[in-house]
Parts: sequence; structure tokens; C-alpha cells
Amino acid sequence: MVPIWAGCSSEAVYEPPTPIPTLSAVSEEEVENYSRAILAIEQSRQAAAKDILETTQLQTVPDINCTQSETIEVLEGTVQEIAIKYCNDSKKVIEDTQNLTVDQFNAISSTAQLDQNLQIRIQNELIRLQQ
Repeated sequence: MVPIWAGCSSEAVYEPPTPIPTLSAVSEEEVENYSRAILAIEQSRQAAAKDILETTQLQTVPDINCTQSETIEVLEGTVQEIAIKYCNDSKKVIEDTQNLTVDQFNAISSTAQLDQNLQIRIQNELIRLQQ
């Protein structure tokens, strides 16, 4: 089973995490950009998970959260390198192609965890984009 990796850090990978604020309102454009980023990052996440499993004796992919440096710091060697590359690639996708900052992306992620309506809006947009 491959865990869902969450978040993206605007800080260097080894910086301590900062609290991620939530948003009071998320526009339709932000939902669309966020959903596009999720879809783009998912390909990278799957490739990283596959690389980790193929280059190690691990049966499952370790929990990796790009906003929580301790989840990266505990990894060793090649697994840590793959995780760092994944986090850096995710940051680049968000900033360069989706008209979002990493802070906006993380704030939408945090808000969605607490707001079922936003979760539904994101799920509906993901479905629309994949049709």
C-alpha cells in the first residue's frame, strides 16, 4: 500500500515545519489550480514510490510529508534522496505551472482537511479534469 504524501515545503527540506494556516474561502480558480497541481504531483508521487520500492528491500513506502522535515530526516541513503527529489519536484510543479504558491497549496490542503464542502469541490474538480 502506498501512502498519500502530503504537503510541500517552501523551506529547505531540513528546516523545522511551520504551522500551516487555513483559509476562510477558496475561489473556484484556486480549486481548479489546486486540483491541477494534485494531478501533476500524483504522477511524480507514484514514480517516487515505485523507485523506493524497486531500490530497497522495503515492502511499503515510508510515510513522507514534505512539510514535516522529520519524515525525510529519518530516511536513509537512496530513499531520502528520492523523497527530497519528489518534494523539490512537487514544489516546482506548484509554483511554475499552477499559479499557486506553496503556501497557498498547503493552506488549501489544510483547509480541505477541516472543510467537507471544500473536499467535495476538490473531488468534483479532479473528476472534471480527468474526463
